[in-house]
Amino acid sequence: MLISGKNGKREIAGAFLCAAGIFLLGGCGMAGEEIPSVSGNGQNAEEASELKITEDSFDEYEIVLPGCKGEYELMFLTDLHISLPAQDSDEVRAYVDERREMFTAQGGNGVEASDHLRAFLEFGEERGVDALLLGGDIIDSPSTGNLDFLEDALSSTEIPYLYALGNHDWTYPWDYMTPEGKEAYLPLLAPYMKENVWFSTMEFEDFFIVCMDNSSNQFSPEALEACRQVLEAEKPVILLCHVPLLTEPLLEEARKVWTGEVLLGISSNGGIYPNEVSSEVINLILAEDSPVFLILAGHVHFPASDTLDGGILQIVGDAGYKGRGALLHISGGEEE
Repeated sequence: MLISGKNGKREIAGAFLCAAGIFLLGGCGMAGEEIPSVSGNGQNAEEASELKITEDSFDEYEIVLPGCKGEYELMFLTDLHISLPAQDSDEVRAYVDERREMFTAQGGNGVEASDHLRAFLEFGEERGVDALLLGGDIIDSPSTGNLDFLEDALSSTEIPYLYALGNHDWTYPWDYMTPEGKEAYLPLLAPYMKENVWFSTMEFEDFFIVCMDNSSNQFSPEALEACRQVLEAEKPVILLCHVPLLTEPLLEEARKVWTGEVLLGISSNGGIYPNEVSSEVINLILAEDSPVFLILAGHVHFPASDTLDGGILQIVGDAGYKGRGALLHISGGEEE
């Protein structure tokens, strides 16, 4: 398998196999969380409403999958952190307003994340992408305003999509991943995840896309058996999740931005120790006969690509609130 990537600043080229083995890390909690600051000129409401997404808004990757008969274009978005006014408690409204201002000012260049998503969807529909892959933290909290917007945006798009939970999609800082929070908020996201917040799939003629929840910094036990069955299928697999798996280069870059651990897996330099379920999932992904050839993740708010031990490619998407996404072009390559 061959891949090249381009975005005007980075050039990546290499070869990798569809099998691997590595230890992984994970997770960024609320404590010590900071939003990377990106300066830019603000835009007024009229300019934002006319926001236009172009190819320049994307990191693009050409992926050659041996034996692939078709040609596919996938749009990958993550970490928009949409924060809209809500008909909720005073506490929720204050939190949403604070986060909205922060993400719009820091990196968003004055553009609302919700406007970015609308423009991305318009671009994808006009271009005719084969699928939209959402890598989590599309909304910044499960407020009524965010959920209403999400329902309106995703129910009206014609693009088939998969949605991996992010840690912010279903949490508030005062109720962070508590049993009560899971019971109250996870069902609100289920309609956008084929009624299964832990695991869902999309099948094409040449490969599967498997969406697995690791928004709690560990893979969900509810997804383990389904993961095992899909990975036993005789078809290449793209894995979509929120928290990236650790590689040393990615860890080095993450340390420049984040004060806490944000990668799933361990090394001598840090990382989130995988529990028993996560260890089993990781072993399945990285097994010698694993069909996984690509992992897509987000969470860290900057773009990166690297290979795990054994050669599985991992692409980490830039933050959507900056107006950034990724386009993946998958084919069997040129015929000889």
